[in-house]
Amino acid sequence: MSEINVTKFAAQGPGKTPKGSIRSRQFRRMVSYVWPHRKYMAIGFAAALVAAVLNAVSLGAIVPVLNILIQEHGLHGWLDRCVAEQRTGVDNLDLVLIPDEETGPVDEWFQDVAEAPSGAKVKFRIRSAASPGGEDHLQEVTLAAPPGGAGPVRSLVPREIARLTTLVYVMIFVSIAVLLCNTARFLAEYYVSIGVYRGVMDLRRNLYARVLMLPMSFFTQGTAQIVSRFVQDAQEIQRGLLALFGKFVREPLRALAILAVAVWLDWRITLTALLVGPCAVLIFMRVGHSIRKANRRLLQAYGTMIDALTTTLQAIHVVKAYTTEKTERVRLWRIDERAFRQQLRIAMLRAFLRPMLEVLAVIAFSIATVWLGKQVIDAEISPADFGALVIVLAMLFDPFRRLSDVYTRISRAAAGADRIFAVMDMTPEAQLLEGAVQLPELADRIEFRDVTFTYPGAASPALSEVDLTVRRGETVAIVGPNGSGKTTLVNMLPRFFDPDQGTIRFDGVDTKTATLKSLRRQISLVTQDTVIFEASLADNVAYGAEGATRDQGVAAARRAYADEFITEKEQGYDTVVGERGSTLSGGQKQRLTIARAVLRDAPIFIFDEAPSQIDSESEHKIQETLKEFSKGRTTFIVAHRLSTIRFADRIVVMDGGRIIDSGTHEDLLARCGLYGTLCKTQLIE
Repeated sequence: MSEINVTKFAAQGPGKTPKGSIRSRQFRRMVSYVWPHRKYMAIGFAAALVAAVLNAVSLGAIVPVLNILIQEHGLHGWLDRCVAEQRTGVDNLDLVLIPDEETGPVDEWFQDVAEAPSGAKVKFRIRSAASPGGEDHLQEVTLAAPPGGAGPVRSLVPREIARLTTLVYVMIFVSIAVLLCNTARFLAEYYVSIGVYRGVMDLRRNLYARVLMLPMSFFTQGTAQIVSRFVQDAQEIQRGLLALFGKFVREPLRALAILAVAVWLDWRITLTALLVGPCAVLIFMRVGHSIRKANRRLLQAYGTMIDALTTTLQAIHVVKAYTTEKTERVRLWRIDERAFRQQLRIAMLRAFLRPMLEVLAVIAFSIATVWLGKQVIDAEISPADFGALVIVLAMLFDPFRRLSDVYTRISRAAAGADRIFAVMDMTPEAQLLEGAVQLPELADRIEFRDVTFTYPGAASPALSEVDLTVRRGETVAIVGPNGSGKTTLVNMLPRFFDPDQGTIRFDGVDTKTATLKSLRRQISLVTQDTVIFEASLADNVAYGAEGATRDQGVAAARRAYADEFITEKEQGYDTVVGERGSTLSGGQKQRLTIARAVLRDAPIFIFDEAPSQIDSESEHKIQETLKEFSKGRTTFIVAHRLSTIRFADRIVVMDGGRIIDSGTHEDLLARCGLYGTLCKTQLIE
């Protein structure tokens, strides 16, 4: 069997966790889980694009609003000027145009040029700053075709209305654009959330399916780190994907739309202000890498915390009985302190990132503002254009500021993806252990031949050179001191573990060559720790017995003497038991698990008897069930009671992972000193 390094997994997850960035393979795999739900994402992206365009439209309305408020010629005068500049090819025409007798009033001249037919020729004088010769220059141009956008606007808003009324028209338009923009934004966030939630749900399902298929050696170090992956890591991935497909898509689209408005106003100043971009990207990368490392350690700390909490709460009666509340409180405080340090580091990095980006943005904005101010002073642009550019540039940096939080979320999600996919990349039990032979039902014997096994990370073997032959239909009780290897021995039968050396044979066939399904379907198992699921009593009895009817389940419960306490419940077989069967007594739980084994009706029965005390009535009924059910079956009983082993055909005595003797109760009492000591000190009468 290929070995899984569970010790390393408990510390940081199996395998080497890559130290990449969001460009890592694990991150791409995380994102791929959203692909099956792309129809929702497509709707969300389309809505985000519409929202970005409408945001730019509403932002572009700043220019006419400022012109209405600042310039005397109002909205139509501004439109006429813009059209005249495009048709004549002269920028800032209202600043450089020199009125004379030929041009007449400036506003009227702009209107005439805007409405003149294509190909018409006009003469006008411009100032020396725009003149090639350095003097006032009389210029004659042939007018180009008028742009298509200004005409509809001029027709919608009558020229004769007052400036205040024009402002009302513009603000109504802006309000409608903002309403539609936020409606599109709502749809974008809603549909992206659907796609992400479904993707993370698929990820959890696949992780659960993979964990269930991993070999038992994976679970020997506990399950807290696994639970942490389902809870904390999956939540980090969900937050990261929401940020990625939400803000990380929406904000750049919004930035591009604002950038288009800014470039339309003045492309030189806009591109100069964007020189801060490379510095911001470098900061993102450095901080994101640090956040990812810190979050990986934080997720490990959460796993340790879950383990500590689960252990303490499940053993709360022991904690209270031994008055160790303070000890447990201090232990949890230390674990929480480790998590706190990682949380604090992440908070520090996040707190650093946004102010640093804002400083860079303010520096770039200040440079652009000084440049614009100089142009206003030199009469190269109008005050209205200055105000519009300042506002647009200020809003241009807002999406980048919002992205600072997005990158930290994505970095944390990448750490969670590393941990989850480290588990999903483990080789499943079917590939590690699966053979090719279909085992028929046991016909003759089971043989342990020179079996040696050591648990991963253990210093000494749990089994050492074990030889044992059990005939079909024989009942064998296994006894020995604690840690002698009794439970390990029976766990080798369903191949929860494979021997390091030696073989286990069914009718001469090495179980390593057999398929797991053909082997395990022959075995009914009752573990020492009675496993009860949080479900109805009927479902607990029928667990693992596919196709079993309700009547068959009731019959199995009667054979196990479980029917009598089940029918006393108010809802009978439909009674839902609490977590781990907390509403049942120890004897009731054992009888319920025996009923489960009876219903499975497998030819091999393994009963690992719980060492805890149960009431005498339950003990008697359990013994009667074992005697009846073991008839005709090959039965292995890990025994803790003399009443259990006395009806066995043979008793096997183990010590230190070895079989030291076997025989009947009377024979062993006569010749095996360890067995006699066990009967006096450990085996419960």
